[in-house]
Amino acid sequence: MRDIPFVFMPGQFLTFSAEIGGARVRRSYTIASSPTQRSYIEVTVKREEQGLISRHLHDRVAIGSLLDVSAPSGVFTFTGADADSIVLIAGGVGITPMMSIARYLMDRSYPGDIYFLYGARSTQEFIFREELEYLQKRHANLHIAATMSRAEGTAWMGASGPISKEFIARAVPEIARRRIHLCGPPPMMEAVKGALAELGVPKEQVRTEAFGPARGVTPGTRAPLPAPSLAPAPVSATPAAAVDATPRIATAEVRFTKSGKTGPLAPDQSVLEAAEAIGVPIDYSCRVGICGTCKVPLLEGKVMMEVEEGLAPDEKARGIVLACQAKSVGSLVVEA
Repeated sequence: MRDIPFVFMPGQFLTFSAEIGGARVRRSYTIASSPTQRSYIEVTVKREEQGLISRHLHDRVAIGSLLDVSAPSGVFTFTGADADSIVLIAGGVGITPMMSIARYLMDRSYPGDIYFLYGARSTQEFIFREELEYLQKRHANLHIAATMSRAEGTAWMGASGPISKEFIARAVPEIARRRIHLCGPPPMMEAVKGALAELGVPKEQVRTEAFGPARGVTPGTRAPLPAPSLAPAPVSATPAAAVDATPRIATAEVRFTKSGKTGPLAPDQSVLEAAEAIGVPIDYSCRVGICGTCKVPLLEGKVMMEVEEGLAPDEKARGIVLACQAKSVGSLVVEA
């Protein structure tokens, strides 16, 4: 058995791609296994009826199949070197990066306290439950607390309802001084961030990663990013979505300087979607503003971005935008 041909950090993700229906399709999945396991990686893929990649992996991939996988990406990582304790708060499939982090810390005999808080809709959707119970019995510094949104009629004896301020306060002592990682559906994350703020947790101690589609943004509801100067800026680096067939009324246009193409830009259309519509190649992965793969320099104009997790502060200052999130009511010039 050969080792996997790359290394990764706990909390990173892989991007799978495949030719499906004549189009190149991509989807990112967080690695759930520990980096200490060198012979395999584990991802958790729920088969979605509308998910091209998930259906492909479930229905077409078997032992011995070759997969097209990009290098590990993501900054939602924790190795134990940054803090003497960690709080992992997950909702639904947002548990996968937390499993990688927890498994890694257990494998490396991390001495700090690990508080693992999880919320699921029901006990049937409480993935990794048996393993977490086993790990908690073996490691005195691992503290698990779970709550189910729908527990009626089951044998579940734990907490019920969403992850709340009260639930967090009961599960984690002195939470205001601890490093926190938060991952789950955007509505759940917004609620938990509000609860953490009420508990006195400084924003800079909270790391986040969202699972699920990004919410739409109405142009003008967020402060726009100022247009940078025209001086060249360096570019740093989760199915290819089909171009939306719904008619859109373009109120502006976007010009791509590298390709020399210009196309219409509707207020509800991202720069990435506008590029795909006219054949301008912009690399992407998650399409929800997390991975940062679709970063491009904005040379002229102003954009709104609902999710900016994939951008570092210095990149924002240089006028780098996420093509999958950038929307505008005015015309833009983009380096792509």
